[in-house]
Amino acid sequence: MTSYFSALIDFVHAHSQYTHIAIFLLALSEAIPVVGTIVPGSTLIIGISALATGANANPWVLLVAATTGAIIGDGLSFWLGQRYHREILKSWPLNQYPQFIARSEIFVAQYGAASVFLARFTAVVRAFVPLIAGILGMSPRQFYAANILSALVWAPAHIFPGVLVAMALRLTGASAEQRTIVLIAALIVAIFIIFATRSYFKVK
Repeated sequence: MTSYFSALIDFVHAHSQYTHIAIFLLALSEAIPVVGTIVPGSTLIIGISALATGANANPWVLLVAATTGAIIGDGLSFWLGQRYHREILKSWPLNQYPQFIARSEIFVAQYGAASVFLARFTAVVRAFVPLIAGILGMSPRQFYAANILSALVWAPAHIFPGVLVAMALRLTGASAEQRTIVLIAALIVAIFIIFATRSYFKVK
């Protein structure tokens, strides 16, 4: 895992001009059913934001990329639900996750349009609620209001922590090697926390 993050760090430093594309795709993937439960997009966004800021990338461009990716990802998932209805739940790989589908349906039924906002910050249902909202016929106006508002909150909450970490490390006068070690350690701990949380919710 350490070698994986070292490679990621090397890539970001060598190609910092592409980090906004990576952040866009990671933010988008968070709303894709199944993918969003496997790929630690939130953690990687924080890490890449820190690395990119250390490589002098513009944090505002990263913020726009994260916000846009989050909105489009939820919108795509919602459209799939509207377009294919419950038939899509019978296809692979969605038919392998009936427990997540059931939890997401309960979540939408309980919170209504607010479920789209809340799901952005909730493990497991995060990647399924937009799809379920489309299947259950939620009003597009309600969905996109919650979608855009949640993205405007979610994106800064993931971009700016990474930016602040990079700035803090730079102010300490730590060498590039020391900053790399700290960032790798932080990313590993964060990913373990994410997976532990998701494993907990899977067995509940």
